[in-house]
Amino acid sequence: MIKSLEFIHLFFAILWIGGMVYSLLFLKPSLKELTNEEQRQRLLRFVFSKFFPAVWLSILVLFITGMGLWHGYRRDFSANPLFHTKLFLFALMILVFTYIYFFLFRKNKLLHIPNLIWVNLLLGIFILLIITYIN
Repeated sequence: MIKSLEFIHLFFAILWIGGMVYSLLFLKPSLKELTNEEQRQRLLRFVFSKFFPAVWLSILVLFITGMGLWHGYRRDFSANPLFHTKLFLFALMILVFTYIYFFLFRKNKLLHIPNLIWVNLLLGIFILLIITYIN
């Protein structure tokens, strides 16, 4: 059961972080090939409208599986300051994404989204570094 929770947890973390890497390193540079700004905006809106529900699902699954792993498997995490740092960074990632979704994406301010995706990607990388040292 624990290995299944770990797999699901890691899968959804990879989904979120991988989507940010794709968006910043592949999609954004490719958009420069489109000369029409309206086409760029339309493509960005389409891609984000497909990716953002996956991020919401990832947040939910990461929270549920994380709590399951913490309370059912690694209660010793409570005494580990790195674990608390990880939780704090995860909460920051959720706040940043919430801002991206409700105040940028839904208001069609798509040009500002990549800057905040960079913030979340860096936070996600810090979390990956932390979990490397927790275990």
